[in-house]
Amino acid sequence: MAIRDVLLPLLNYPEPTGEAAIGAVLELAESLSKPCAINGTYRQIRTRISALVLETEIEPGLYFEGAHIGDFFEAEARKSATNAKELATTFQRIAATHPVLTACRIERRYPYECLRLLVEEARVHHMTALPVRRDDSHYQDIAERLIFDAGRPVLIFPEHSPRPLSKSFSRIAVAWDGSRPAARAVGDAMPFLRRASQVRIFSATDDKPMTSATRGREIAQQLSSEGVDAIYEEVKKTSQHTIGSCFENYIANHRSDLLVMGAYGHSKLREFILGGATRSILMNPPGWVMLSH
Repeated sequence: MAIRDVLLPLLNYPEPTGEAAIGAVLELAESLSKPCAINGTYRQIRTRISALVLETEIEPGLYFEGAHIGDFFEAEARKSATNAKELATTFQRIAATHPVLTACRIERRYPYECLRLLVEEARVHHMTALPVRRDDSHYQDIAERLIFDAGRPVLIFPEHSPRPLSKSFSRIAVAWDGSRPAARAVGDAMPFLRRASQVRIFSATDDKPMTSATRGREIAQQLSSEGVDAIYEEVKKTSQHTIGSCFENYIANHRSDLLVMGAYGHSKLREFILGGATRSILMNPPGWVMLSH
């Protein structure tokens, strides 16, 4: 299945999503919409970006009680509404400079309704592209819910990236540990893998037992038989590196445009307990990262 429709959540409060993040997604969509050779045949699959601007409904008593609660509430409500309108206008302005299909709408919701709405929207799109802020638990919560509840892949990336994000996915790295989420991630990423000029499947050793990691070679062979230029290799994780830094170094060394990985986690009383790699990547994505569960 091709990635034809991408959901782009745009948060308006307390600080709206930045213009650079919006531009990065639209540039990627433009690249993905260009004709490419797949199994010797040129095909064009246009990607649509559907922006959903969340206008946060401010509740009285949410912050504090006092003599000036009315003034504070009105000021915050105006700020939220203004941010939402400006964010929608910004998206439309940037989108006008890119030859891609777009849609944009504003939804006004209370904070406790926002996550549920995003999950429902993600389920009817092929993928969600989510800019995240480094070490921001609010964005991690959103990413977790989308990854584990939506049943669709999530493409995360740093909202404020220290280096320019790739405009295309020519070189792709796939983190493989033999798990069900890893296998799901490979399947979800096939539209990108088929377009890539190089795919590197890697397993980080000395991190945890991976009895089926050697299946990575079989995955690489299978992809190669489908016309994907794929190789498999094992990377030794030293004691000086966390699993997250190991992934980051691998991506940097091979100049990978995209990291594909399965998200590991299980719920306990509806609270996600994340695996080390998943937690590290969600809190500080090194670039474009596609996660599946």
